[in-house]
Amino acid sequence: MENNMHYSDKFLKNTLVLNKKAQITEGYHIAYCFDDNYAMPAGLSLMSVIENNPNIAINFHLFTNNLSKQNLSKFETLAKQLNCTITCYEIDSNFSVNSDTLVLGISIATCLRFIVPEVLEKITSKVLYLDCDTLCVGNLEELFNKDLNNKLAAVVADMEYMQDSQGKMYDIPYGEYFNAGVIYFNTLLWNKNKLTEKTFKLINDGNVYTFADQDVLNIVLKEKTLLLSSDFNSLTALSVNGNEDAKVEKNTKIIHYITKNKPWHQPYKTNLFNHYFTNSPWKSMLLPLYNDNKTSSIRAYAKLMFRQKKYLAGIKHYIIYLKTKFKK
Repeated sequence: MENNMHYSDKFLKNTLVLNKKAQITEGYHIAYCFDDNYAMPAGLSLMSVIENNPNIAINFHLFTNNLSKQNLSKFETLAKQLNCTITCYEIDSNFSVNSDTLVLGISIATCLRFIVPEVLEKITSKVLYLDCDTLCVGNLEELFNKDLNNKLAAVVADMEYMQDSQGKMYDIPYGEYFNAGVIYFNTLLWNKNKLTEKTFKLINDGNVYTFADQDVLNIVLKEKTLLLSSDFNSLTALSVNGNEDAKVEKNTKIIHYITKNKPWHQPYKTNLFNHYFTNSPWKSMLLPLYNDNKTSSIRAYAKLMFRQKKYLAGIKHYIIYLKTKFKK
């Protein structure tokens, strides 16, 4: 490989600036990585960042895999409506990872974050990566102004059971195994250590990493991260009609919907999600009733129908739940 070549160059098919009137500014930078299935949540997360940070310039970078023309058009609409810079990086079919490690319903698109610091190196020295299943509820300037010094990234520690399982598995000091849904990358130090190439070699080494990219990132960043407070990655699990995202600590800046129960599934739909959805270019989209791959999610919807006295719908989806459960 030539010295001036990036490892990610072979994956990058096309770069498109969606709002021609807006130029990449000296402001801050946020990246999302997703395929077409997560375009809507990514768009809503982006909207929430803008709403809660009206006085700071933020440039958005979308790393996409198989994004449809319809969803690309919706992001173009967002860029014009919000008067912000959105750059889309289209990844081609050369991008691949060991499929055996994509367990737990993890998409290949989640590994796109490996190339973010490399692609953006000439644009910014720091970039904030956000999972698509996040919503911003506070000002992010404190995070953007963090001094990373000799740290590769700023992150938030994952839950205790993850410290006990994944942390111990990879010999990571207790309390330092992090959740990869929010990562503030030091792009210069990342690239100096050639970590894009290292992460791809690791995830394709034949081993199965239960949490795929998250495990790999924890391995390569071990003991070289700045730990942030949970305000910047409030891990939130939803229950039926629970609206748990309305009950987070008042200082919370970013809500992260963990588990497969998402606020765009009917039993778990929240008021906060609806606020952005009904004001978005996706507002006419037919939302999924539940997660098709999670039987408890289907059962929750069936119970919701019974509570709403929609008995035929309840019976129908309870039968779907039983069929799905027995197939497993």
